[in-house]
This record gives sequence, structure tokens and C-alpha cells, in this order.
Amino acid sequence: MMTMMDDFGTMVSCLKELREDQLRALINYELSTRRRASFLERLHMRYTKLRAKREREELMQGVML
Repeated sequence: MMTMMDDFGTMVSCLKELREDQLRALINYELSTRRRASFLERLHMRYTKLRAKREREELMQGVML
């Protein structure tokens, strides 16, 4: 999974296949290594989109936040 972090284009092309937990791990990996702002921003955008989708689905099922 870390080889996808070599360049921005490869990372972006793989984002749709990643789960929320995998994105969180990649964010933490990037923070502890190269700290590239563009990578962190894009990873976080995808992570928050997935999290919001999950929370919305849970909300509609009556699960409390």
C-alpha cells in the first residue's frame, strides 16, 4: 500500500478503493514521514467523505452519533 504514496497521481487513482481505516493509516503514515501538504489534504478529503457517508447511513438507521 505504501508504494501508492510514491507520487500524487498514483495515490489519487487508488483512493476510491480504500476503506476508512486504510485512509486513516495512510494519513498517519504521511504525517510521520514526508508530511506533504497536498497528499495530506487529498487523503483527508477522501477520508471525511467516507466518514460522512457512514455517519449519514447510521443516522438514517437510528444510530446515535
